[in-house]
Amino acid sequence: MIHKKVVIIGGGISGVKAAIDLYQAGITDTIIVESRDRLGGRLWTINSEKTRGLKFDMGASWFHDTLNNPLFERAIKSKIVKYHFDDGKCQYVSQDDGDVPSWKFQTIVDEMMSYFKLAYDKDPSKPDVSLKRLCEEYMHKYKDRLTEEQKQYALGVIRALAELYHGETWDTLSGKYCFANMNQHVGRRAFVENGYYNVFQTVLKELPREYLNHNVKLNAHVDKIDYSNPSKVIVHLFDGRSYSCDYLICTIPQSILQITDPKDSCYLKWEPTLPPPLQKVLPDIHFGSLGKLVFEFNECFWPEDVERFYAITNTTSKPDLLGDLSFNAWDFPSVIVNYQALMRLPSLVILTQNPLSKYIERLAKEDKQQDIWKLFKPVLEQASLVPKGHQIPDPVAIYNSPWNGEYLTRGSYGTTPVGMNDPYKINQILNQGFQNRIRFAGAETMNGSANGCAHGGWFSGEREARFIIESEKKAKL
Repeated sequence: MIHKKVVIIGGGISGVKAAIDLYQAGITDTIIVESRDRLGGRLWTINSEKTRGLKFDMGASWFHDTLNNPLFERAIKSKIVKYHFDDGKCQYVSQDDGDVPSWKFQTIVDEMMSYFKLAYDKDPSKPDVSLKRLCEEYMHKYKDRLTEEQKQYALGVIRALAELYHGETWDTLSGKYCFANMNQHVGRRAFVENGYYNVFQTVLKELPREYLNHNVKLNAHVDKIDYSNPSKVIVHLFDGRSYSCDYLICTIPQSILQITDPKDSCYLKWEPTLPPPLQKVLPDIHFGSLGKLVFEFNECFWPEDVERFYAITNTTSKPDLLGDLSFNAWDFPSVIVNYQALMRLPSLVILTQNPLSKYIERLAKEDKQQDIWKLFKPVLEQASLVPKGHQIPDPVAIYNSPWNGEYLTRGSYGTTPVGMNDPYKINQILNQGFQNRIRFAGAETMNGSANGCAHGGWFSGEREARFIIESEKKAKL
């Protein structure tokens, strides 16, 4: 059995950052074991099948918190990452009314956001209710101060902002916590034009080629962690290999750590049992179902100067997805990112939520593109504001993200369902690790606006490397 000072499970941004910081501190006896056949985790860029050089991100697409984002700063210095501050023109579109000017709802949306926070600041014991219920509470309380138009549009916009941030519907999201991280972002948001793959490559360059060749093990799926021996942790791989270590950094998504069925291919057995910190917080950790759809066209038929379209629904309840397309995409809000405005390329990326994102992933492969286009064509016709009866061209290619059904992820990133415990306290427990030798990293282990973001994964890897470095220094004193 090979012994390492540190075994890092997971080759996403958090695992790679931990390896970098350990290596640069002189702790080179480490290894990364990654289940996939590639590094990067949920950072995944695909190439267009039609346009040479065009890339689409199925995972992270933006630099958030650009005033405090080391990945963004490295991207600027590298000069190989192209980005765009997409804080330009937005357009809100309703199924019934077409273009909706923001002045019709923005002050009410701002006031509702203030009400959500104030309701729990004034009464910390107030039970958590769904965002939908909290919106209804506001509307009932202040109905005499609002026009019918303000009520309709403000509800549609609030729903769109929440659902397309978390990937879940507003009737399942926590009214207390769902906007907490969103309102903490520092700095503007920058869209990555040429793929997060290039961002990740700037990070990988900080590890020597020799390390990448010999200390990174791909297709190395962990199926058991044995920490019964107080002097070492043993990591067992599905193919029979084992590594012992003094420290373990686990970056496995919590959605996978939650699996309890031994027959599941991703079930992870712990010996003697699941560490108490995980036992305590895992039931309260949930992953959302944010999905992405890419529509690639030969020509642009929509406004070229609008960077994002918000399709706001007038429906306040979600339909059942029966599998026969009896519903339509207007039953759900969506955000449409305009590649024509950002990169002068005739493509659109639509963000979707559960249950729509799961439904799309399950569509039969042979009919998927046709069924997706049938769903979203009416939305794009309205967003394009084309004359009634005008035919828009069919896309030349459609791509969709796989995260709900992707067996190593089972979701996009962390979310806040109604009734959950305080996310801050959950992360405090995770950040304590276990026995000073089992540590947990990943974007979902960060508090604040970095939670769930690529730079959150970076910060978490940095945090765990720092803990080990300081522990080793103390051990030598």
